[in-house]
Amino acid sequence: MEVDFIIVGQGLAGSALSMALMRRGKSVAVVDSNDPSAATRVAAGLVTTLAGKGMNQAWRQAEYLPEAIFYYQDLERESGTQLFYPHSVLRLFKDLKEVAKFGRKVDSVKEWVVADVAEIPPNQLHADFGGFEMAHGGRLDTAAYLKVVRQIIESEGLYLEQTFDEESVELSAEGVSWNGIHAQKIILCQGYAGLAKGRFSNLKHRSAKGEMLTVRVNQLDSERVISRNGWMVPIGDKLWRAGATYEWDDLSTNPTAEGCSEVEQKVTDLTSLPFEVVGHEVGVRPIIHRSQPVIGLDSTTPQIGFFNGLGSKGVITAPSVAEHFTSYLLGESELDPELSLARVERT
Repeated sequence: MEVDFIIVGQGLAGSALSMALMRRGKSVAVVDSNDPSAATRVAAGLVTTLAGKGMNQAWRQAEYLPEAIFYYQDLERESGTQLFYPHSVLRLFKDLKEVAKFGRKVDSVKEWVVADVAEIPPNQLHADFGGFEMAHGGRLDTAAYLKVVRQIIESEGLYLEQTFDEESVELSAEGVSWNGIHAQKIILCQGYAGLAKGRFSNLKHRSAKGEMLTVRVNQLDSERVISRNGWMVPIGDKLWRAGATYEWDDLSTNPTAEGCSEVEQKVTDLTSLPFEVVGHEVGVRPIIHRSQPVIGLDSTTPQIGFFNGLGSKGVITAPSVAEHFTSYLLGESELDPELSLARVERT
């Protein structure tokens, strides 16, 4: 069978790249093992526009976020399924130092702020130092998104739910072959699995295991994401996704009692209300240099490409980076040096 591109992995990277290529009239074969512990399948899909201790916007957020929202909304119109749920984000301050830090920078980040003094429901949240409300946040229902993209791939191309064996890849001057499928190129979009073993396993990375909980909080009445050294994302029916841990040494996908306890403490630190744990999920975030996406073709075998490193901001970055990579693969543009595989150190 002949296709233009073989895409390995249908997470955020593989999904966005497959869509971008198909929208340009290119044929794709997508190979995915449907691993239930893959990072995209368990991710909260969270978008917070001022994140971390520094309350900083993500890299290229002003450019990438509007493009991402348009992409998800376009898929919503096509599929009739809601994928992206807009939420304002209530960021609670940890102490007076954070209050002062935000006061110094609020003018420079005002496009991402709904209210610099947030309304906080009494007797529900631990908010001794107040907080602010972010704009343009929300969550992507990653499970629904992957399902919609898979359906489009199945209707317009070829979808193979099976384990990818890199040793079965055959290279030639004309392109690449795998299990009887011939293509111009094969693009590996495997997340952490593609960094743990295989052709690109010598790339320097700092991938991190994350454990998350689904909790029921019957008395917490809010449609806002709540954030401070952890987060709670409303997903309906009094349920919240809560997280997350960062673990760099144990990169297994096994849930741990320690991880569960850490996330429970994060919930307790945010709300004074009783809650019930109803789910425990684990994923490994693929994080490469500068926590930025990485794309490109292998220097010695340009029939093989790479799209990885989306980390915790993939909901924002994946659609735009996929469009750029598609333009590069089709010979329409040069590769953005800030995204280039060539910039990543190897071990």
